[in-house]
Amino acid sequence: MGAIGPLEIVAGIAVAALVLVVVLFILVYNKLWRRVKKSRIPVHSGVVIVDGSNVAFHRVGKGKGRVKNIRVILKTLEKKGFDVKIVIDASLRHRIDKPNELERLIREGKVIQAPPGSPADYFILKMAEDLNAIVVSNDMYRDWWKEFPWARGSGRIIRYIIEGRRAYFYPDIYPTRRAKKKRGTEEEEEAIETSGRGGESNLSYM
Repeated sequence: MGAIGPLEIVAGIAVAALVLVVVLFILVYNKLWRRVKKSRIPVHSGVVIVDGSNVAFHRVGKGKGRVKNIRVILKTLEKKGFDVKIVIDASLRHRIDKPNELERLIREGKVIQAPPGSPADYFILKMAEDLNAIVVSNDMYRDWWKEFPWARGSGRIIRYIIEGRRAYFYPDIYPTRRAKKKRGTEEEEEAIETSGRGGESNLSYM
């Protein structure tokens, strides 16, 4: 066999380098793809329960809650195609910057007020459980982990920040189908009854 010439050596090095580049690309691509998948959650129920009181006081400090925060969260989630249910404490009307606007949202059915003296957290978690929904809140709900074990580290409590006129969520969420508009409470009651009969959950996470 003849000696290997310089061209063959260069060609061999080039092929090895190309293989190495391809392998590195595949490894990096797979890592990034897994990260993207983990940072997005498909919501098959199409329903999101929002902790309205928590949202109202986002980045407020010692001041009053802001109706603007509630509107930003509502608009962002509706644009994504979700059926949004915002639940607030009854006392929020006394701690908000624009109580008349909050009252308007309640009358329009965009905000649900918990009964006076009752914790809104319970209704938020109960509705999420019955409607197979996720919760948007920066609250950990530690006081409710015993009654709602799924609220602890399940990925169904979605964190958020509000920047300007837009809200951002982590993990990010998107509906696999646009939620149907409710014509009344009958459809919600039917969903609750179905859940109560032990129907299988159709909410999956990546």
